[in-house]
Amino acid sequence: MAAKKRAIPEVDYSQLHSLSSVVLYDTARKKIKRGKLYEVERIIERRKTKYQDYEYLIKWRGWPLQDSTWEPSENLPEALIRGYEKPPKPSEERLQDAGFHFATAVLSALKSSSVAPFYVNMELDVWRYLSHKKGVACEHRGHVLYSKHDFSRFTTLPEHWWYYLDVHGEGKAVDFPIKIKPLLTWSPVHYVRKAGKLAKASQFPMEKLCVSMVKYACDINNLNF
Repeated sequence: MAAKKRAIPEVDYSQLHSLSSVVLYDTARKKIKRGKLYEVERIIERRKTKYQDYEYLIKWRGWPLQDSTWEPSENLPEALIRGYEKPPKPSEERLQDAGFHFATAVLSALKSSSVAPFYVNMELDVWRYLSHKKGVACEHRGHVLYSKHDFSRFTTLPEHWWYYLDVHGEGKAVDFPIKIKPLLTWSPVHYVRKAGKLAKASQFPMEKLCVSMVKYACDINNLNF
């Protein structure tokens, strides 16, 4: 579902172009000159336009997620766009959060009898950093196959994230490769009471991974390390 542009104060693109990629991704507090310069916190995702160019979904620092806007490439500095292709390393806190969500989702899937794909909440720029130049494309559009070695950059995952054993030393393990597709969806349309009237609530982007994997029965002696 496509998102509509949100009304946020006008961005001074001439000043935005003068910023370096370091400034754009620095987590330190930055001074906003005369209330005109709005700092980019991160690029959430991009989409191709009918003119074969890209628009980028920008999360603005200091603004709520629902005020993220799609911006054409000509409005953004080249350094920022390069940061989409080769994302800078996220903060340790964000990497720890990503590791927790991924490991707990895999563990739940291993313990479940379901073979259906499952979803992992993860900010997509974090995933682009973790998966940069990793995996191989598969026949299903947008999906990539990842071996266990491809998770080497994901250092916040626990060492045993890919298998589950019970008290008897028996359980399930991931039969690599894992198939993953990053997804951007939008919160459901809903309405709220505003100034005594019914008004459409703002929608916000929802970032997640769709994960498909095969499991095999294992015990403490036959794990495929």
